[in-house]
Amino acid sequence: MPKAGRYREGVPCWVELAAGPDRRRARRFYGGLFGWEFVDLAGQPGYTVATLRGAQVAGIAPGPGGEDPAWLTYLAVEDADRSAHAVRQAGGRIVREPEEVAGLGRGALAVDPAGAVVGLWQARLNPGAGLVNEPGTFTWNEQLSPDPDGARTFYRQAFGYDYGRPAGDYTVFRAGGQPAGGIGGNPGVDPAGPAALWAVYFGAADTDRTVELAVELGGSVLDGPEPTPFGRVAVVRDDGGAVFTLIAAATTETAEAA
Repeated sequence: MPKAGRYREGVPCWVELAAGPDRRRARRFYGGLFGWEFVDLAGQPGYTVATLRGAQVAGIAPGPGGEDPAWLTYLAVEDADRSAHAVRQAGGRIVREPEEVAGLGRGALAVDPAGAVVGLWQARLNPGAGLVNEPGTFTWNEQLSPDPDGARTFYRQAFGYDYGRPAGDYTVFRAGGQPAGGIGGNPGVDPAGPAALWAVYFGAADTDRTVELAVELGGSVLDGPEPTPFGRVAVVRDDGGAVFTLIAAATTETAEAA
């Protein structure tokens, strides 16, 4: 995905764990897995920002009552109110209206026609993640559903995506002409999970070792690890039930030496 910074329209800019009532458990798991440290967000009771080497990388929220813990992707937008209108015009729903967040930006929550939940983030002081594409940070985001063609139509209309050459039912989407994520069919590795979702990938210096550590911390493996053209991949469920994907990612030292 693109580098951290001022994110372009439609680019995934933030990931957030709706952790349910026990955020302490999430801190233990992800602190142990990725080395994250945590800061409570002033002005937003119950919200925690995860940091790595001093840069913010993810959020942990209490989550709506009665729903299973899950990772949520936020897309950068120039105007949250205008984007919410575009979501409705394209056939989606807004389940949390645009609202100011502690002076940091304006956020909303949408559901696309397939049922996948996605956030909208209009940056003010906070553009989103300050570190990406490294071990312990998110590296890729993709919408998976039983109707990838319908999803492509929706996201083109709502966010202006264009698409690369398809590989089966999977297509990389571009925002501002640059690859920014993927849309494809849901492979069903989590039979208990939703039919449509935005999947979040986190980088791992060693996918197999990180999977072993996740299990030691109380998580479980849904798929893999297995090789892919883009790195060794595994799908993992954390100890609270939230699912995410691990993919091999170069360390800063490796990237600088390349």
